[in-house]
Amino acid sequence: MKKAFVISGILGLALSGCAHSAMRGSVAMKTSESEAHVCMDKSEAKVGEKVRLFRSKCTPNGSPKTKDGSYCEKVYLGEGLVTANLSDHYSVVKFDDGVKFEEGAFVETF
Repeated sequence: MKKAFVISGILGLALSGCAHSAMRGSVAMKTSESEAHVCMDKSEAKVGEKVRLFRSKCTPNGSPKTKDGSYCEKVYLGEGLVTANLSDHYSVVKFDDGVKFEEGAFVETF
């Protein structure tokens, strides 16, 4: 029962899209091997601004914790550039050659 509740909560969060603050910076749609729509608007990411790409590597509850005491670790994947602002919710990011990514990865400006 608890597992079903957690799964439905995750599904609800995913379906809420960029309207939810927890989704900010996430890769919403992979449009090619090097480009994606990211949940960031023009106030968060300006065209020409560089971003760093990460993914979360999490261990199951009960496994050894990471160095900072959490169960998830932020893993660096590479860098990219904001090439366009699509709307109030999305921007286009083109990642550097060779950067491997999936939907659900997230970016941070620097």
